[in-house]
Amino acid sequence: MSFIPEQSNVSILSKNEKKAKELISKLGLKALPGISRVTFRKKDNQIIAIDNPEVYRTAGGNYVVFGEPKVDNFTQKLAAAQQQAQASGIVPAGEDKSPEAIQADMQAAAEAPAGEASKAEEAEDLDAGDIPAEDIDLVVEQANVSKGQAIKALKEHKGDIVNAIMSLSK
Repeated sequence: MSFIPEQSNVSILSKNEKKAKELISKLGLKALPGISRVTFRKKDNQIIAIDNPEVYRTAGGNYVVFGEPKVDNFTQKLAAAQQQAQASGIVPAGEDKSPEAIQADMQAAAEAPAGEASKAEEAEDLDAGDIPAEDIDLVVEQANVSKGQAIKALKEHKGDIVNAIMSLSK
């Protein structure tokens, strides 16, 4: 028997799984690439998950899924996420905070965007020059940025819309 390196991505199929795949290929089912996870929920709210499955679709709209099923314990994941949130200082929605703590959080939130708004206003003051307003609007919409950032990117790329959007999307 040959040696398989540890980092290799090899899947060993059982005889029954090989036979099933051969039969499916004879039925003319179409493989659906790009599916990373399939989950099934049973009546008792138990979740069965298959990571990196092979999924095939029949002409009638039914699906055939190959992969290793695992019981997904959602309550354990939720408890772990809550512990991590508490450790990082984020308070879950169900817990009460004192009015002073809420006021302090609101004050901190009000001060943070103020600095960002002044930067945005500085960028808004840029002169569009000979760049059409339609191009600016398109970059703003596609890259989800302010007008000033769009104008700056268009100037950097000499009016090239595609390169401006790509640079802002990074």
